[in-house]
This record gives sequence, C-alpha cells and structure tokens, in this order.
Amino acid sequence: MRRVVRIAAYVPGAPERDLPAPALDEDEFTFAATAVERVWAGRQEEPGPVPVHLIGDLPLVADWGFAALLGRDGEVTRHGRESDDPASVVRNLEDGSDGPALVVVADLGQKPSGRTGSKPSAVGAVAFLLDPAEEPSPFPFVKAGTPRSPLSAAFRAGEPGRELPRGVTLVGDWDRVPGGDDGARRKTSRRPADPNVSMVSEGAYVPRARYLENLPSRWRFVAELCGACHGTTFPARGVCRKCGRSDLLSELELPLDGGRVVAVTTVGKGGQPTEFDAQVEATGPYDVALVELARGMRVTLQVTDAPAGALVVGDHVNTRLRRLYPMEGEWRYGRKAVPLPGTTSRTTARDR
Repeated sequence: MRRVVRIAAYVPGAPERDLPAPALDEDEFTFAATAVERVWAGRQEEPGPVPVHLIGDLPLVADWGFAALLGRDGEVTRHGRESDDPASVVRNLEDGSDGPALVVVADLGQKPSGRTGSKPSAVGAVAFLLDPAEEPSPFPFVKAGTPRSPLSAAFRAGEPGRELPRGVTLVGDWDRVPGGDDGARRKTSRRPADPNVSMVSEGAYVPRARYLENLPSRWRFVAELCGACHGTTFPARGVCRKCGRSDLLSELELPLDGGRVVAVTTVGKGGQPTEFDAQVEATGPYDVALVELARGMRVTLQVTDAPAGALVVGDHVNTRLRRLYPMEGEWRYGRKAVPLPGTTSRTTARDR
C-alpha cells in the first residue's frame, strides 16, 4: 500500500495586480518541474522507474520531460480536468505497492474552453509523492466532485495547518498559495505571450538530438567523476577532461541551488542572440551570470524573475527550469538563475 509522504507547491512569483501570475518564460511544465524537484529532493539515489500522473493541460514535453528531470524511466499517465481530480487519482494509487509514484497538478489559470461564465482557476503546481507503507493513512482532500479547479482543490488539501497524516512533509511556497474561493476566482487569466514559433529566427541552431543528449547536464547539472584521476568534468562529455579516460566515469549531480555569481553582464536590445528577440521586445534587457555550482564547476545562466542589474558578483542564486526559446516547432527548456529573496529589493533601493 502507498500513502502520501510529501507535498510540494510552486506558485509563480511574477505579480499582476498583487496576485501570482506566470512569467513570460513559465508554463505548466515549468510549474510542475519545480514542484516535482522539490518533492523528490534527496531521493536521487533510489533505483527504479517512477510513474507520473498528470492533471492539467501540460504541454507535450511532459510526456518525456519528467523522466529527463528525474534521471529515471517512468510511465506518464494524463488525467482529464473534469473526469479526474487529485482525490480520486491519489486514492487509486494508494491501492498500489510497486514503489513510489507522483501526482502532479498544474494550471496556468486559464478559463476552460466551452464553459460560458467560468472563472479563472488558481495558478501554479502541486506535486504529491506517494511511497509504500505498511499502514497507509487517508489523505484529507476536499470531497471529490466539488466545483473547484483541480489545482485549487490540491492547494486546500495541502495547506499547512490542516490535519495531515503523520509523517507527511510539506515543502514549497505555501505562503503564496491563494486561500479561499475568492482568492482563486481573482486569479488572472493572462497567459504568457507566445511568439509565433514559425517566425522565430533559429540563428543559434541546436539539433534536437544534441539538445536531448545534453539534458542531464543542462537540466540536472550532472557532472562526471573520474575513478582514475578523481577529476570532475562538467558539462558531462563522456571523457575525463583531466586524464582523457572514459572507462571509469560515474555521474555526480551538482547542487541546483545556492550557486555563487562570479561574473554577470547585461544583454541590451540589439545584443541578444536572435532566438531571444521576442523576449527582449517583451521585457527589455536581461542579465547573464557565470555561476559556480561547486568548486571549479561553473555554468553560464540567463537570469530570470529579476530586472537587469539585480545581481552582483558574490550573490548566491537558485536555479529553475524555464522556457528558453522555440526551435523546430517546440519550446526548448533549460535552467535559469533566480536571485535569492531580498536581491531585487536591494536593487530597487539602490536605484532610488
């Protein structure tokens, strides 16, 4: 038997009328990816596939993206917004006993099509981790079939302060979760402006096969540790950069959060690669930072969720999976640097 052991939430930090709203580089998959990373933290060494159950209109990348994000195989099952809710999906999974499972609910706050007068739903994602247990405890979801969006129902079920089964751990940005039906109804229905994929220049063209090959390093910050010379290679490339051997390499996952900024530059209008034209037109200049993830292990990241000039050398950042640019008719995703709380306010005060 399984039971819910952890719950993680992600609510976007881009304010619109003092309410959470998706940023230009966010969609349902990036919401869900952040929630899944939080709920799965510390379990990377566990073997075996992980089935993922999706509720919400997640893009096609979700069909293979969670396997790449977790670094393990796992069948993805999609559930309809109206026919299934978090309560029924979790209850069905509690009857299983074959290892852990994930339930992910994601919503951009869109009005469901074909329903006149319907209200926007909550914005964000919630991930539930179920694990085998000898004595499963029922999870206190709101009653199935109530007229609320799946995400709103999931938020209410996981809000701190509710009576939870013993052993359940809550992680995530619960302080920004909307409380009460009024909060959910006030959510904006604005969707990030998608550039016309067919019109975007692909000047820095990367074949899809190479993009997929590099996902372990670009999405999970996987480095290679050499058993011969103990050198570390990042990004991973199948050969030790120190001694050149390829037969004694093992994976080493670098920290996703807490990296230190060692250099930063602002890219202004006209200086951006062509695939970022739409972003610059919509939001203006952006920063690019060189971030040290661990000693000697550095990566170049675009900065998001902050105005240009927010970061300085020595600042520490977290990283999140976000949309980069459309290419070959689909969105490409990669990690971006997110300033720690207080960095943006520091910049605002300095500019006054």
